[in-house]
Amino acid sequence: MKNTKEVQAILTAICCINQTSEHKDEDIAKILDYAFRRLFGSNTNLLMLCCVGRSKEEMMPEIMQVLEQDTQYKKYLEEYTK
Repeated sequence: MKNTKEVQAILTAICCINQTSEHKDEDIAKILDYAFRRLFGSNTNLLMLCCVGRSKEEMMPEIMQVLEQDTQYKKYLEEYTK
């Protein structure tokens, strides 16, 4: 698998977006928790606490910061979404 070091940042972003009330899906939450436990030996509890009561719009600057630091997502946006 290519660029596996990016997986945690990508799953973190998805987890945070899914945690907002307007996007919450219990099946996605369970799959993400499973992935964090199996792939990283951790769970999503602390991550969920960071998201409580926040909207997607409030979290997006922080999510983008994580993605910019740990992935090539910004480059992807520039190259493939024109």
